[in-house]
Amino acid sequence: MPLGLNVHVGARMVRSAAFRLAVIQALMFALMALTLFLVSWFAARHYIENQLRQTIIDEFGEVIAHPPAQRAASIQRSLAQVPRGAYDYSLFDARRTLVVGDIREEPAVGWSTIEQHEGLRSGKDAVRRILVYGAAQDDGSTLVVGRDLASVDELDALLKRVFTWAGLAAVVLALAGGMVTARGYLRRVEAIAAAASRIAAGDLAARVSITGRGDEFDRLAVSLNSMLERIQTLVEGLRQVSNDIAHDLRTPLTHMRQRLEAAMDEATSLEGYSNACERALADVDSVLDTFAAMLRIAKVESRQQREGFTDIDLSQLLARLVDDYGPVLEDEERVLSAEIQPSVNVRGDALLLTQMFVNLLENALHHTPIGTPVTLKLVAAEQGCQVVMQDAGPGIPAQERTRVLKRFVRLDASRSTRGSGLGLALVAAVADLHDIVLTLGDAGPGLRVQLDFPHRQDA
Repeated sequence: MPLGLNVHVGARMVRSAAFRLAVIQALMFALMALTLFLVSWFAARHYIENQLRQTIIDEFGEVIAHPPAQRAASIQRSLAQVPRGAYDYSLFDARRTLVVGDIREEPAVGWSTIEQHEGLRSGKDAVRRILVYGAAQDDGSTLVVGRDLASVDELDALLKRVFTWAGLAAVVLALAGGMVTARGYLRRVEAIAAAASRIAAGDLAARVSITGRGDEFDRLAVSLNSMLERIQTLVEGLRQVSNDIAHDLRTPLTHMRQRLEAAMDEATSLEGYSNACERALADVDSVLDTFAAMLRIAKVESRQQREGFTDIDLSQLLARLVDDYGPVLEDEERVLSAEIQPSVNVRGDALLLTQMFVNLLENALHHTPIGTPVTLKLVAAEQGCQVVMQDAGPGIPAQERTRVLKRFVRLDASRSTRGSGLGLALVAAVADLHDIVLTLGDAGPGLRVQLDFPHRQDA
């Protein structure tokens, strides 16, 4: 990768939210490490000093146990030991004059820390820090016992080095982890941005890749892909609308124009003009009906009507439709039979659901031969309810069952039969609005329409 590109990618990672979060975490960790160091340092130092104080007190007790006349000799023997002992001693008389010992200046009574110069060592002035305990005796003398603090100072230095390196390592690891995390986040975000750019450029089939990890990016990708599929469907529908309108409305408009031209050329009486106008009005009504159906579908697809959903007794709704459409189908020499389970409730828009079932009944009425039986069945299920409507007509070929749910699609290529090709499109739109699974199948022979309603959610 070129150096310039590496710098650019690195700059983007540094500016990313994931890297900033890693920096904050590193700082927090450093603060925690510092706090832990201070607590550990104070605890360790306090413990060691207490141990030193206790050993000094014990040694002081051993020295003070000697008679006053023998204390100087005892101190002298201790200082003359080879190797030298760990303690420092001094005995000062009542005039504060050093009698014997290696602590040259009398410290204050009680506990104190003194610094004692030991002369030049390796060209430097050597200084010892000594923790001392001094107490006045009954004869006016002062006994001082101390111990070098070199071990405590070494522990301080060791703890500082350990925690410094550990803290630096933790900060570096946190920053490195932030870089790795930021790189991964940046890669996923760029994949989403690339898909969005392709979509903005007109590639509506572009989708965000899913890794299968089930993380937040996968959940976002699933939601975005669902939205993109919806957008693609709507955009493709919009692209097709103009062609559909031109194709399906051209015929009635052409007929209307021809009739009006014929009336202008041939009509010689008021009755002739009146008949021509009536036929033209019928063509206009057909066009207006088509536009009204398109507007209904658009309104349903906008999903705005979900706000008006109420509890509906689906059993009663279907029973009323059977009562209303049973005689209509009988007049057209078809037989409607129904099997409706009582007290089946759903949630939705009663008018739209009624329109959906009316369209299915009229579809069976208009696209089946005389004498065709039509059946309607409603059954409750554990996860909702199911409505099945089927007939023994010609049915719909399997390869056409998805296409007929789109607007202006008709199996009659010549378009000589009644209808605008919007009936099943409205059925599909209403089903989608209510989250109903719509399935077109084979009734063997005939068409089988299955509607699986979702489980009813109480308001």
